[in-house]
Amino acid sequence: MHLFSSTFLARHQFKLVFLIIWLHVSVLDLFFITYKGPVFLWHENSQLLTLMVHFLIALSTAILFKVVAKKRVNKEQVLGE
Repeated sequence: MHLFSSTFLARHQFKLVFLIIWLHVSVLDLFFITYKGPVFLWHENSQLLTLMVHFLIALSTAILFKVVAKKRVNKEQVLGE
């Protein structure tokens, strides 16, 4: 069973990569584990600077993904000719 159609994924690929990376970075920065258990950093993680850094990390990663994917497609087209 397919959750999303391939046309939907192709059309929203950049947005989905950005969203997944942003959520991943934000969750990883939300807490750390000590010997006493997890320590949640709610206050630090909700500051504007932290949110902007997470946004810029996700944006730069998504742009890099798009550039690499476009170069890969172009290389495959050249090799196919």
